[in-house]
Amino acid sequence: MNLQSKEGAAGVTALLSIAIVIAINFLVGGLGFLNGRFDVTEDRLYTLSDGTRNILGNLSADEPVTLRFYVTTEDRVMPPMLKTYSRTVQDLILEFQKKAPGKVILEKLAPNPNTEDEDKAREDDIQGVPVNNEGDNIYLGLAVQCGKQKELLPFLNPNEETALEYNVARAIQKVSREKKTVIGVMSPMPIMGAPMMPFQRQQQGQQPWVLIQRLRMDYEVREVQMSSTSIEDGIDVLIVVHPADITEGAEYAIDQYLMKGGRVIALVDPQSLVAQRVYSQQQNPMTGQPGSQINASSDLPNLFKAWGVAFNKSDIVSDVKYRSQLMGRQTPVALRLPNEALSREDRITQNLQSLLIMMGGHFDINAKEGLSSTVLASSSEASEIIDSTAAEKLLREPMGNFNASGKRQSLAVMLKGKFKTAFPNGKPKGPEAAKTEGGGATEEANAPKAAEAPKSNDTGKTKEADKAKEAAPAKPSDGTLLESKNNEGVVVLFADADMMYDAFTVQQDPMTGGMIAIDGNLPMFLNAVEILSGGGDLLQVRSRASTRRPFAKMDELRESVESKSRPLLLQKQSEMDKIAQDMGPLRVKNGQLVDPTQIKKLQDLMDKQTQIKKEIREIKKKQNKEIDFTENIITLLNVMGVPLLVVAIGLTLAIRRRTATAAI
Repeated sequence: MNLQSKEGAAGVTALLSIAIVIAINFLVGGLGFLNGRFDVTEDRLYTLSDGTRNILGNLSADEPVTLRFYVTTEDRVMPPMLKTYSRTVQDLILEFQKKAPGKVILEKLAPNPNTEDEDKAREDDIQGVPVNNEGDNIYLGLAVQCGKQKELLPFLNPNEETALEYNVARAIQKVSREKKTVIGVMSPMPIMGAPMMPFQRQQQGQQPWVLIQRLRMDYEVREVQMSSTSIEDGIDVLIVVHPADITEGAEYAIDQYLMKGGRVIALVDPQSLVAQRVYSQQQNPMTGQPGSQINASSDLPNLFKAWGVAFNKSDIVSDVKYRSQLMGRQTPVALRLPNEALSREDRITQNLQSLLIMMGGHFDINAKEGLSSTVLASSSEASEIIDSTAAEKLLREPMGNFNASGKRQSLAVMLKGKFKTAFPNGKPKGPEAAKTEGGGATEEANAPKAAEAPKSNDTGKTKEADKAKEAAPAKPSDGTLLESKNNEGVVVLFADADMMYDAFTVQQDPMTGGMIAIDGNLPMFLNAVEILSGGGDLLQVRSRASTRRPFAKMDELRESVESKSRPLLLQKQSEMDKIAQDMGPLRVKNGQLVDPTQIKKLQDLMDKQTQIKKEIREIKKKQNKEIDFTENIITLLNVMGVPLLVVAIGLTLAIRRRTATAAI
């Protein structure tokens, strides 16, 4: 080849180009040199969170974590979608390895049909998915091991892509921990599940809530009876779910647990749909007969008073801006809170997209001295406080008159600081004694008697003595702690208990049959447990497991349209009610009228009733038409916006180039 000729020079250039491409592929693909990624997603879904980095940083090089990644590579059996997703998984776990060199060891295996790697996948209990009638299986799973501890992700579901980092990070943290955190759960509802009794051979035992199942993946979960008068040592976080008809003794147990440095998460409810409709008549597992009914409302009266929390068990928050679906219809007592309604400052909620609240209440906070409060979730200003009767009506009937309060209602709050006991007089001595002595509920009742005790004429000394008593109250002889041992006490309160029921937290995945989180209820609650248990590294990762984004702007526009026609609809409904009232005396039991005047009057009323119904239909038709037009415009802008922007940029560049060429 003549290198001086044009053909020779072109050949050398082609060979050099091929060599450069091969070298770059080897450096980037084989050695991972300069193998970087750009993450342009809004929530940086493909960038390792600070929490993951902390978990990796806490690993020991002496006890490295091994990630065995099993992925079928044979094109004959591996679906293209899973093959594409497997590359996403591999990219992510490579990031784990790069951020913890020497601490995370990655092993990639290809369990293709009838290979040794397939045998290894089965030994590791990686789930094989049948793909044909020949008995071939495909694999896409991860085994995480540190020493003798092993955690499995048997099948990495593409539908759970946003939870991938959390699942891997959680598995790494779990196998690298020596001791499990202990979580206590107190509830009158059987959320822990119920075993199958011997005589119930034809029935299945009641399964625990998905919340409990998820907690058991990371923690040791212990049940705490509602009748408890003390909380056992060793419980790191206490969860109280719908404490209906709680006794003073049980409140005292929670109070003293908090004084000893425990952390509390409590879910109270003014009208629990789960207690009312699911567990309204629990079956006694010993007799098979209906048991006692669970009260639909719950609170912690003595504790709330001591903490400066006002909670009315008869108040339910309705919100037309954040309303959602419940029992097959839109209702303002079922709230889907968008991220704008959640605290962006606190780690529990800052990365969540939505929460679902079902007939929840609200808190008014006037935190006591030494405590600070943070609102984690709130309603919109288009909210109204109604009673349970009106709320039940809204489950069955369309919304009528609505008077927005113009105020955001606090639906979830966190209290921090140094707590004072709700039982300064010591442990309650029983139902009868509690009415006359001890307990936060009776403290004020006893105060006047205490004030009458001094009889001395020396009022100055008496006042000083009273001040001294207030500053240093006498310690009860039964060992009751009067204040928390440090300034790090934490209580998280939710004004709805139904929000953690399975139907409102998860849905079945059609691909695997497993459960996947909907909205942010479950991730948010697990965030709270993680924070209170002294962790926190998984918070940002776990929040990414929820990607549902409510159409808040669409809901706002829909409410704006409906608010215009609501007064007219109310007027027409009032006219209908008046006609029905006038028609009542004109009807007789057998449906016959003798007086011609009455017959004509009744017919006129019926004609007027028909006309008003027609007018109502026309109003709603016009309303729906305007809503549909608004939604179509928004949809069109979303669909056509990017293509039109690209066309506009292209035209601009073309015009500029033509202008520049013409100038030359």
